[in-house]
Amino acid sequence: MSSLHTISRSSQHELLQACLKIINPGDEILFIEDGVYYCCDKKSLSLISRDNYVYGLREDLVARGLRDKQDALVEVVGYHKFVELTVQHSKTVSWF
Repeated sequence: MSSLHTISRSSQHELLQACLKIINPGDEILFIEDGVYYCCDKKSLSLISRDNYVYGLREDLVARGLRDKQDALVEVVGYHKFVELTVQHSKTVSWF
């Protein structure tokens, strides 16, 4: 039973570090809103296990001028995939 973790604040709030303390293998992370700033933060992204898949919401990356600046580790997705991810996982944990 995997979980989807949505992170909506920038790295100033250290939400990723808190998330990584409880995340399980197979859980996935979706960066949304100001959380997409993590998508360009190689140091923070390096803390994420390869057992956890990472996504960034396209619309939020574009709105912040980050669309082509995200790390290769991050898969850019739209709202349709966001909905699919919430349905696919047994639980969604929102970090805000």
